[in-house]
Order: sequence, then C-alpha cells, then structure tokens
Amino acid sequence: MPVREIPISSRSLTGRHASGRGAGSIGYESSLERDFISLMLFDPQVTNIEEQPVRIDYRDSTGSQRHYTPDFLVQRTAGAAILIEVKPAKFVTADLDDKFNAARTFARSRGWTFEVWTEREIRTPRLENAKFLLPYRANAPADKICDRLLAALGETTSATITGLLEDTCGNDDERAIALSALWHLLATGVVHARLEEVLKPDSEIRLMQRRLS
Repeated sequence: MPVREIPISSRSLTGRHASGRGAGSIGYESSLERDFISLMLFDPQVTNIEEQPVRIDYRDSTGSQRHYTPDFLVQRTAGAAILIEVKPAKFVTADLDDKFNAARTFARSRGWTFEVWTEREIRTPRLENAKFLLPYRANAPADKICDRLLAALGETTSATITGLLEDTCGNDDERAIALSALWHLLATGVVHARLEEVLKPDSEIRLMQRRLS
C-alpha cells in the first residue's frame, strides 16, 4: 500500500502502468519512472514492485527534521529487497546526500539495500526490448505454431530469428504468424536472446529449459 498518493501534475508525466501480473497497476511520476517499471516487469527475477513504499523520517546535516519517500521497493526471487530512487543523472547532486544516506540506513535496518537508478541504468537496449516484447507476453499464440518453432530450435544450439522463420515457414503469411509467436516465446523466457542488445533479424536465439510465468 503506497504511503503517499501520486498527484496529477501538469508539469510532469504521471500515470499508472499495468503490472501484467493480475489486475493491479503501478504509479509513476515521470517517463523515467515509467521506463523503470517496464524494465522491472520484464525481469523474470522480479516478483513485486511497490510504488511509494515507505516514509523515512530523518535529520539533515543542519539538524532539521525531514522526511523522504523513495520511489519503489523491488522484491526478487533471491536476494534482498531493493529500495529504489529513480532520478535523472543531472539531479543526483550532493545536496541529496543526507536523504540518500538516511535511505541506506533505513534499508539496512530491514535487510534491504538502497539504490539510485538514472537514465544510464534504465534507458538501455534492454529497455527497448522490454517495451517491445512486454505486449506479447499475454498474447499466447496457437500451440501448434509454438511447437513447430520449439522443435526446430531443439535441433540446434542456436539460430537467428530470420533463419528460424525461413526453416519453419513456407510463405510470408506463415512467417508473420510465426514471428508473433516467437516474440511471445522471447517475452515469456521460453526462448533466449541477448537482450542487452536490441533485437534484430540476425539476433541469435536458443531454446531455454523451462517456461517462465
């Protein structure tokens, strides 16, 4: 449950991002926060993302009482939960040291860690792949098409996207349907690619051992 409601703003992009994990959604206050959510939703190791999760009361270096609400709490299948501040790099300045030190202390007291994410960590080729593939995650294609693609991949250690479609499809219509199915298999982790690089027709893909939910 958020400790702070995200207000509607005419000066910045605010809204809610569908979680893709049930009926819930996750609030954001900037396009950078929205992109961070996309990146986390695409990560199969992330189990929960909570917006505006805690209020931290602290004293700054002058002794004044302050409070601070980090942007997100991210929980993973393994390891400590991560308290996250999302902020453009140009705004990560020394005057935030007291606030961030308080967040680190607070997180440590709960067995968490605290991290600041900027566009350098968020706006990467992996984000481009996440934004492209996430819509395909819920659109399950026919089993027959998936089985054909998986059978072909099972006979080789790796293939390219173009090569797989050429080997399994007889015409352009079949290739279009199979490509949509392949995007679903990549989005759900059944098929693996190097997602740190933007997906291209000649990207190498290979079969994973299990389907990710």
